[in-house]
Amino acid sequence: MLEKQVSTLVAILKSEDIRNYSKEAFWNLIKAVMMGDGLAAADSIRNIQEIIFHTPTILFWDKMKRYLLGTFKCYEDQLKMAQKFDNHNEKYEIFVKRQIHLINEIDDDLKVDFFANLTRCFLLTDLTQELFFKLTKFIVMCTPPELEYLKSVDYNIEAENSVMVSSLYQYTLFTQREKQNGDIKYMLSDFAKALKQNSLNYCEGLNGCSRYCSYEQLKPIDIVEPFPNTIDCGTYGTF
Repeated sequence: MLEKQVSTLVAILKSEDIRNYSKEAFWNLIKAVMMGDGLAAADSIRNIQEIIFHTPTILFWDKMKRYLLGTFKCYEDQLKMAQKFDNHNEKYEIFVKRQIHLINEIDDDLKVDFFANLTRCFLLTDLTQELFFKLTKFIVMCTPPELEYLKSVDYNIEAENSVMVSSLYQYTLFTQREKQNGDIKYMLSDFAKALKQNSLNYCEGLNGCSRYCSYEQLKPIDIVEPFPNTIDCGTYGTF
């Protein structure tokens, strides 16, 4: 069933201007996808509302509408996205299916907007699929306040440890550095900078910086080594 719905959505994205689906007209897109019929007309719209009108489905399609309209500003954008897959329909369908799974995981309108920014960046730049999906996972994992914090800070921040910083450190979005005077400071990792460039601060431009588009451009984060095992087995015996 899902495969047929994905195929229908892909067909619509390739052949119809998504901007035409606004307000009540979006129910027609829902009907087309749910019924697997890209040519579904606007009749019986009340019936389709009655069929799918329960909270999980409504929430999903509300996010989907926000996402699609935030990603594609015109029909030419939709064609550009299809062209990224060299008109390989199966690869495009796999991509759209992954999008659907990710949209289903997102739990906040702000996250949907950041996801739309990221997808638009993928559409218009050389951002690779691998880094695109990794950055999407950060959007899913972080809370809205965490994402707002990352959006607000400078790329070259040197922060003291805090609840916010330590939480984002666990996600590899901050890295730890020791200064010459012995102080420990926390700085954005390249993953965090890529997330800001390609999603959170995408609309603000790069301000002369180079865009992180692939894993090859990222530096590994500093991983704190675990303390060595100092137990003397000769003294305490083996376990």
